[in-house]
Parts: sequence; structure tokens; C-alpha cells
Amino acid sequence: MNILIPCLIAVAASCAGFASAQTAPAKAASTTTAPAPLDLQAFGANGDKFTDDRIRGKVAIVFYWSTSCAVCRDSLPELRKNLNGWRDKPFALVTVNVDKNASDWLGYERIQGQTQAQPKSLISLRLDEGKITPMKLPLTLLVDAKGKVVARYEGRLAPEAWDGVADLMP
Repeated sequence: MNILIPCLIAVAASCAGFASAQTAPAKAASTTTAPAPLDLQAFGANGDKFTDDRIRGKVAIVFYWSTSCAVCRDSLPELRKNLNGWRDKPFALVTVNVDKNASDWLGYERIQGQTQAQPKSLISLRLDEGKITPMKLPLTLLVDAKGKVVARYEGRLAPEAWDGVADLMP
């Protein structure tokens, strides 16, 4: 099980193998001189493959997480709250689960569906098998409306990510 993202190779070469969650504060955003395209090979709970047209024309936060990562699980409510605050803007939140067992992710999604309505702008995915998994979780990518990854944050959800969303909004 792994995370797809050849684009991360361009953004940061630190995606190679899976390691436990990082609990330290988020590292400063790293950017590239030329933003790399988001190449996300993942699928939804219904088995549909993700296509970038779902976020085309929107600023997006792509959040890689695992049910075994306490920091990741702790960040999900904040992500949902901020998503609600951006509901009238061209914004999308993409959560990408990297659990080894799909049943862990599906169980979490089922509980979420029973306790909270899923906003239209929330795209919940599971990483396609055989893809590269981030070394540190959580991993947050900031994607511009053209589908380019413009910033990357490792560890706790960085307030700078939300500043970046605001800066990229039309």
C-alpha cells in the first residue's frame, strides 16, 4: 500500500517509505520554483478513481493521514471546520487515507457518515495500492486552482496552510 505521487518527487524527495506519525510541530512549507502538478492515484469508498477535474478551478488542501496516527485523527475535525468556513469559495478538502487495511479506513468513514454530514467540498479517498507512502504523517499539500502543488507541510496541521489558501483565493 502506498501513496501515488510522482509530483512529490518534484516537490520533496522525502517520500519513500512509511514511518510512524510525526508529533512535532509542522515543518515550514517547502515550495518549488515551478509548482509540480498533483498526480493523485486514489479512490473513494465506492471504488471510483479520483480525477483531478473534481478539484479543477479550486484551491485545495490535500491531507494524507492514517487511522493509526493520533495527530492525523486530531487534525481531521479542524480540517472539516475550516472547510465549512470556505463553503462559499472555490475550495476543496481532499483527505487521503494511507492505512494498510482498507477496512480501517472504511470503518472510520462509516462512523463519520453516521455522526456528521459530509460537505460537498470534502473528497475522502484511499491511496491506490502500490503507490509511494509519505515518510511522515500527517502530510498536507496546498494545491492551487491550476492543480499545482505550491506548498508541502509535514507534521501537525500548519496555520500557514490556511494562510496559503487565503492567498490563493480569487
